[in-house]
Amino acid sequence: MSLMKKYFFDNQHQFRKFNITSLLFSIGLIIFLNKVIDIYFSSYFNKNTYFIFSFILFIISMIGVYFLLYYVKKFLLGMNMTYGYSISKEKERLMPYEFALNNSVDAIYWFTEDAKFEYVNNAACKMLGYRKEELIGNYLELIDPSFTRETAPLVMEEIIDTPNWRLESTQRKKTGEIFDIEVSGHGFYYNGQRYICAFGRDMTQRLIYRNNIISMNKKLQTSLMEKEVLLKEVHHRVKNNMEIISSLLSMQLRRATDQELKYILKQSKSRINTMALVHEFLYLGENIAYINIHDYITRLIQDIQELYLSQNTKLVVDLNIDNHLVFSTTRCIQLGIVLHELCVNSLKYAFKEYKDNLLCIHMIEKSNQIYLKIRDNGDGLENINSLYKTDSIGMQLIHSIVEDQLDGTLAFQNNNGLECNIIFDKKEEA
Repeated sequence: MSLMKKYFFDNQHQFRKFNITSLLFSIGLIIFLNKVIDIYFSSYFNKNTYFIFSFILFIISMIGVYFLLYYVKKFLLGMNMTYGYSISKEKERLMPYEFALNNSVDAIYWFTEDAKFEYVNNAACKMLGYRKEELIGNYLELIDPSFTRETAPLVMEEIIDTPNWRLESTQRKKTGEIFDIEVSGHGFYYNGQRYICAFGRDMTQRLIYRNNIISMNKKLQTSLMEKEVLLKEVHHRVKNNMEIISSLLSMQLRRATDQELKYILKQSKSRINTMALVHEFLYLGENIAYINIHDYITRLIQDIQELYLSQNTKLVVDLNIDNHLVFSTTRCIQLGIVLHELCVNSLKYAFKEYKDNLLCIHMIEKSNQIYLKIRDNGDGLENINSLYKTDSIGMQLIHSIVEDQLDGTLAFQNNNGLECNIIFDKKEEA
């Protein structure tokens, strides 16, 4: 019975079936015509005439049947050729997609809503160790021990309802080996039925790399923390050593009797404190490479005031510095020394007791350049040019740092007091 079914419903035998059917139809038609002639026309003709008439009618019938069957067969042949051409074209159109699916690095599965395999590509078979015939028609639980026949359809529904669904799971090879896999999927409709397309990628090697990277990062983090602690300790020791030098100068200052020598020692002590302050910020701060210049200058001006101002000298400091500006250790020391010398000069020559003294320090960034202005409200200076040609150690330091180290410009002018304008590039040379 199954062989007959296969024969009659197989498109490969349709023309053979058509010829057999045509033959049987012709024999049946001849018998039918013979019966009709015998019943209705035998009484009107004699035997010879009846035979001739039957033969002519048979010939005409056969010719009619032949042409009818010929055109039916031609029509069917045309339909078959069209159908074959369409199938060929469809196969040709789908060939790149089939090639891409079968040669994909990732495993690709098609599931029904109840998690039954409908399609697997070559990569899936290679990764799992199964043949396609062993997987198609089976259920997801065959390769993923974390799912059952009851729970797998719930996951299929979740994949359909979740855009960009992704999961890290495990799968089981035919040999029983369990391996890690990353799965992504989405739902789609085909021929009115809903399917789930899933993509699987073996994560074994990736997890090894990930664990190695995590381990390396931990070691690097530990090493970095150790180096940060070491650098902070270095800055702390440098600061302590500078404080020792400052203390020695203080002892010498207390024993000195010459006023000029006292002033020189006080300036030296103040300059050392300016540099020590940088290392203190680096030791106490979270960043061991850069310092916020606003915080640094604020503290620097406070230290200078405590060292140089008398109790009867009132001073208002107008400090306007961008809070976001940060500089390296070297740049902070350079700016600290320049500011120290200029502020000490103002405290020494511009400010007087029982007077409203004003010190302005403004620093802004504009077009990747730093604009620094220091101004006091003293009497100013009659001969500004004398500041460019002087034997003063302080002014020599200012010119040397601004022009040679900062590669900037320096300009003095009288503006309700002495004003100094410094411009230099924000970018520091490596």
